[in-house]
Amino acid sequence: MSTLLVDRRTVPAVAPSDPILLHAFARRGRPLAAGDLLRAMTGTGARISDVMELLAAGLRTGMLAPRGHRTDERGALVGPRLYELTDEGRAFVEADRLI
Repeated sequence: MSTLLVDRRTVPAVAPSDPILLHAFARRGRPLAAGDLLRAMTGTGARISDVMELLAAGLRTGMLAPRGHRTDERGALVGPRLYELTDEGRAFVEADRLI
């Protein structure tokens, strides 16, 4: 039985408390959809399920928050749900960068 991976697994799975997902948000500086997160995590060895678990953990811990959906110029919904760093998430990323 095969496992669908974001990229070939070369490193251990990312733990839910790992800041790598939060840094993906900080590097892009804008709200991201799940597909954006998957692209951002390509090459880390994380599976799709790992990325979704990280997203859920970020939401559960208050580091991430829902931001609505992508919209067109008239405000009509045209895309997936977006997520963004909260103030706590930004503070965590800043503190992590100082280490």
